[in-house]
Amino acid sequence: MCGIAGVFGRAHPQTVPAMLGTLVHRGPDDGFWVGHQDFSLGARRLSIQDVEGGRQPMCNEGGDVWAVQNGELYTYPDLRQTLLARGHALRTHCDTEVLPHLYEDFGDGLAERIDGMFAVAVWDDRNKVGFLARDRTGKKPLYYCVRGDALYFASEVKGLLRIPGFERRINLEALHHYLSYKHVPHPLSIFQGVSILPPGHTLTFRPTEAPVVRRYWRPDFTPDPETARMDEEEAVNRLLDLLRLGVKRRLISDVPIGFFLSGGIDSSLSTALAAELSSERIKTFCLTYGGDSTTEGKELDRKWSRWVAGAYDTEHHEEAITFSSFPESLRAILTHFDEPFAGVVSTYFLARRVAQHVKVALSGDGADELFGSYLSHRLAFPMSRYEAYRKTGDSSLIHPYEQQPELLGRLWEGEDWAWRAKLLVFGEEQKHSLYHPDVRGAMRSFNTSEHLRAVFSSLTAQDPLNRILEAEFRTIFPDQVLTFVDRLSMAHSLEVRTAYLDTDVVEYVSRLPGHFKIKDGVTKYILKRAALRYFPEEMVSRPKEGFLMPVTQWILQDLQPYVRETLSQERLRQHGLFDYAQVVSLIDQLYQAGAAPDYTHVNRVLALIVFQEWYEMYMVPSAESVAA
Repeated sequence: MCGIAGVFGRAHPQTVPAMLGTLVHRGPDDGFWVGHQDFSLGARRLSIQDVEGGRQPMCNEGGDVWAVQNGELYTYPDLRQTLLARGHALRTHCDTEVLPHLYEDFGDGLAERIDGMFAVAVWDDRNKVGFLARDRTGKKPLYYCVRGDALYFASEVKGLLRIPGFERRINLEALHHYLSYKHVPHPLSIFQGVSILPPGHTLTFRPTEAPVVRRYWRPDFTPDPETARMDEEEAVNRLLDLLRLGVKRRLISDVPIGFFLSGGIDSSLSTALAAELSSERIKTFCLTYGGDSTTEGKELDRKWSRWVAGAYDTEHHEEAITFSSFPESLRAILTHFDEPFAGVVSTYFLARRVAQHVKVALSGDGADELFGSYLSHRLAFPMSRYEAYRKTGDSSLIHPYEQQPELLGRLWEGEDWAWRAKLLVFGEEQKHSLYHPDVRGAMRSFNTSEHLRAVFSSLTAQDPLNRILEAEFRTIFPDQVLTFVDRLSMAHSLEVRTAYLDTDVVEYVSRLPGHFKIKDGVTKYILKRAALRYFPEEMVSRPKEGFLMPVTQWILQDLQPYVRETLSQERLRQHGLFDYAQVVSLIDQLYQAGAAPDYTHVNRVLALIVFQEWYEMYMVPSAESVAA
């Protein structure tokens, strides 16, 4: 695990070390770079495999193909043996060393031959070609920027801000979409001229030519005839076999590995499978709210994590998290995103505690997104049958929303992308009324609903649930969920892995019929069937409570002065993007006496707060030295 940075097309002996200096948190153990006339590559290293010999960059035998990597290649042992059999000489047991040799043999077909979580950069000095690749699901980030006849890249945007002469300008399209999604969608970034390589894509760069971006993998939600013929028992057996293999691959490490153990089925099943596979006692970590912040759900988390730890004899640690002042914490967190981000940020506090014990941890990330858990997933089948319900009055068609038909009625549209767009934080007209008149015209050229519609237009899935799952797996999942997992764990030099994103698991689960994922209103149905082989019914069927900072309650109860001061006219005037009267109206509605809490409304105000804090950290000249 590392942070990488570099340039294709020219040497930059001063800039690349400066770029690496912004990534020390991603690789605190050491940093190294190499550069010739036409390139410079560098990496900050978090030593996990071949601790003594795994320093990057690495080259082939002739020294004319060089590579750096951020991530882990889980198929490395097989790749190493294959390369040795093909006559390559390998000097270390670090997975990065296979990359220059694979490129030597397969060129830009390298990405199809590796598997894991990775962001890879290769320079072919013989042919003067630079090559970037990002893993299939988007676990590891890779940003790039073209400047003249050179391409710069880095694991985080802050590395690119160190390019000499880089001018910070806001990408208005990115801002427009951020206000709806809570994040900036790929390939955009908040900075003009900076892009993120999409998941499952490669980039090939030749100086003086435009980069060529190519998709090499995409999740396929087309029904698989073989899995469609399976009964539930067969489907569970196959799922457990693949999850065991996924966990086994993620146990490869020369340093101790820990496990997030929330007491929910996602992390608990991963822990149980690891305990069966590992020859050593594993470490587990349950994190709960400290002091008066605890909840009934968190106490159940504690109860069931203890049960799993006892059943599988883990070395169990319980850590109580006490959240510090929200404004100060928010600013610290935003420095790890480098962009406005109004999604989940609790991982920052979890990772800080776990990193005190281990360098690597396994989590349950990806299970909700593959098997179906969120509101949009639960709505998929009822919304697809709502028109039939209106015609027949048969309430069984909209189960489990028989008692809430008005909710479906408010959301219903003829196409799934349209009702899904109604769940976004801001709608199109809401945003346009919020913009300052001076920028409103420019913003009219952007449309987040159309952005979402374009995603839905190219889906492979047919059934209602899988269409929602596929659309979100391509977009919100990598851009929001995997983004906060990566940035906020690496903020504390902690690598987080998950077996649920093993390629074999993803390719199997994505093609399962939707009724295997949500059945009769039961979310993650087939995964729960698998979990029942390990855990009691009481644990498997209990309601889920995520580990979230209570930001909504803080904003509604204690932070009104902070909200109004942050979004004051004086501070908004710094960028002139929003109409102050509209912002004040939004805030006043939030704090209207006697009004019931509107959590979507809270998210709208929070999105503006986050943008304002980000702007003052990154775009105000006096703050640039801090933000970079």
